[in-house]
Amino acid sequence: MKSILQNKAYLYLTCLFLGIITSFSLPPYNFVFLNFLSLPTLLYILINYTHKKIISFFVGWVFGFGYFISNLYWITNSLTFDVNFKLIIPFALILIPLFLGIFYGLVTFLSSLFNLKNKLSSVLIFSIFFGGIEFLRSYILGGFPWNLLVFSVSNNLPSLQILSYVGTYSLNLLSITIFLLPIIFFRKYKSSAAVIFFVLD
Repeated sequence: MKSILQNKAYLYLTCLFLGIITSFSLPPYNFVFLNFLSLPTLLYILINYTHKKIISFFVGWVFGFGYFISNLYWITNSLTFDVNFKLIIPFALILIPLFLGIFYGLVTFLSSLFNLKNKLSSVLIFSIFFGGIEFLRSYILGGFPWNLLVFSVSNNLPSLQILSYVGTYSLNLLSITIFLLPIIFFRKYKSSAAVIFFVLD
């Protein structure tokens, strides 16, 4: 896996795929468990395979592009009612996700400015930037607060009741943090596996 991800083409394709599968955690699918796979993997890639800041940015940008192009395609449906608008459908389909992907590129870029490791502090750094950028996204250029990751738990009534106490963006931050936690267990698994291998050797 390491040799494959060192190839930039495979690295970006992996991030694109992670963004696409993350979109299936949103309604109407609500496959929330996908976030526990995609987000820790994205952070793992950021930690281990982005030694240059520009690559860190593109990793997040490509992830965001995959995420938004697979859950905002419906916007183009509103352009099919008038023949004059049909020509701009391809541009709307591509340009909007490309623009929104920049926000996620900023998340990975800003996170890469810190010495990230597979531990809780890195999870908190990444989730704070993620949640903060999502908050800014709802205000910049008129605001675009659609498809926050917290919407993936919208069919869970107990989680929705928390909204009245903490608000949407605080719950979004909390959700992102929880989704990222498996990377800590992955680090412990790798450490245990390394010890076992050393003993057997």
